[in-house]
Amino acid sequence: MECPHCHARNPDDARFCNNCGQKLDAAPPSAVPAPAATFSPTRTAPPVPAALAEKLLAARSARAMEGERRVVTMLFCDVKGSTAAAGQLDPEEWTDIMNGAFEQMIRPVYQFEGTVARLMGDALLAFFGAPLAHEDDPERAVRAGLAIVEAMRPYGQIVRRDWGLDVDVRVGINTGLVVVGAVGSDLR
Repeated sequence: MECPHCHARNPDDARFCNNCGQKLDAAPPSAVPAPAATFSPTRTAPPVPAALAEKLLAARSARAMEGERRVVTMLFCDVKGSTAAAGQLDPEEWTDIMNGAFEQMIRPVYQFEGTVARLMGDALLAFFGAPLAHEDDPERAVRAGLAIVEAMRPYGQIVRRDWGLDVDVRVGINTGLVVVGAVGSDLR
C-alpha cells in the first residue's frame, strides 16, 4: 500500500506508514485547512500552501543564498508534558493528539511565510528569514508564536474533553546572524 502523504511503500495490512507515521486509511490532507474550531484529531498537519511552496522552491533552486550571511529568526515550539502524557495512552491515540498539535503549530508558521525546518517528536523548529527573507521576519515569528499559543487553547479543550489530558505549548524565539547553507530539499 502506498502512503497518500509521503508515497512510501508499506505492507498491505499496515495501519500507519512505516516512513512518516501517518494513518494509511486517511485521505491526504486538503490544500485548504479547516478552521481550528472544527478540528478532527485524525486529520494530518496542513501541507505547504501552493503559493508559499512556489516561493520556497524558487529560492532553493536559485541557490542564491548559499554561503550568504543573513539574520534569521528561529521559532521552536514544543508540547508541555508530552512525555508523561504519552505514557498514559496507546501510541496510536498519542499519534492522533500530536498530529492535531502539529496542525495547530504549523498553520501559523505558513501564514506568516516561515519555513518548517523540522518536526521532532513533540516539537517544531521553523525559520523566518531563510530561505525567504522579509524585512519584518522577527515580527512574523513573534506573530506566528502568538497564533500558535492561541490556536492551542481550543485544541487543548478538545484533548481534555476526549482524553482527559492537559495539552499546551511553549514557544521560544531567537534571532541572530547565520551563514546560510543547504538546509534540505524537502518541503515537509
